[in-house]
Amino acid sequence: MHSKLYRWNRRADCTLGILALDPFRCHTIERPWIPADSPGGKPFESCVPTGIYHLEPFTRPSGDEVYMLVNEDLGVFRFEHDLGDSGGRYLVLIHKGNWSKDVVGCVAPGLAQTVDQSQNPMVGSSARAMRKVMEALDSEINNTLEIIDI
Repeated sequence: MHSKLYRWNRRADCTLGILALDPFRCHTIERPWIPADSPGGKPFESCVPTGIYHLEPFTRPSGDEVYMLVNEDLGVFRFEHDLGDSGGRYLVLIHKGNWSKDVVGCVAPGLAQTVDQSQNPMVGSSARAMRKVMEALDSEINNTLEIIDI
């Protein structure tokens, strides 16, 4: 499955988007873009660059089933030992979370996009959205994600 993440709002505190896993669609929240000396943006603080990523199933130490984004040409690797001399990012995941602080360079899906009592952007019902993301991707092989700024 070739899915797309349309980033429609780049803010100083977060990046908001729509994840299209036909026919399922959901909202997303990520960290803002923070450049780094190495490719891929600032590790554990920035969203990843636009481009096409392989999506690979991954089990977190907590037991949560998630998907990992990988594109070595964009500086996004599987694990730390894969980085090499040029640096980059690793363990960039799609996982549940409601605010940009819940994702350290990853993508969190939600069934709604809203703001909390302090007017901070957030996505709602992230756990339910993540289950739907897993259902959509688990039924396919060779999953890719294209991240596009609109």
